[in-house]
Amino acid sequence: MDVDSFPAALAELFDEFPESERPRERRFDDVAEAIPNLAKENNLALVNVAASLLGPGESYVEAGTYMGASLIAAMRGNEGHDFVAIDNFSLPETRGRPPARRETLEANLARFGCEGATILEGDALDVLRGDELAGRKIGVFYYDAAHSYEAHLDALKLVEPHLASRALLIVDDSDWEQVGRAIRDYLAGQPKARLLLEVEGKEHGRPWWWEGVAVLAWES
Repeated sequence: MDVDSFPAALAELFDEFPESERPRERRFDDVAEAIPNLAKENNLALVNVAASLLGPGESYVEAGTYMGASLIAAMRGNEGHDFVAIDNFSLPETRGRPPARRETLEANLARFGCEGATILEGDALDVLRGDELAGRKIGVFYYDAAHSYEAHLDALKLVEPHLASRALLIVDDSDWEQVGRAIRDYLAGQPKARLLLEVEGKEHGRPWWWEGVAVLAWES
């Protein structure tokens, strides 16, 4: 994967990046409106662009899939790649949105014609520690699971053995203090990773980017 092409590819979707409230071509409004989610259309466009840059034999893996909006967005137009969702479906009703259910995720994938995604049911950190991802080369890793400082730091470290030689690490909710701190501490201790892009969210006047998102480039 050419990780350095990502910022320009993302910015190309918007009239004024990152100030535009939605992509120029609203390719994900149907997903955002039909599926309860914890994101904005811009965030869905971001994971889609990342997945579009996957190289041959590389996988897109996301931890924290909920109802499937981000997974569906990532898969749209990116057929032929390997997509993996990790979730233990323990998220309760939150912010007026229904609780996570595997059967609901599967129904949403079918509704949008997203076939072939692998669902790994379990705690994200346990899955990353185990062997269920063995044999995969992860070109894009999107983390939106447990939001403690420790969970973020552990997830970024645990995914390293599974990463392709060049990969994107996407961390949602980077506005949150503990998430931002985990990202900074991870980068300080891992010279193979660098901050490629960070877009601030509603805490900084950009609610159209939800709670912010950071994208790290991995090069081993």
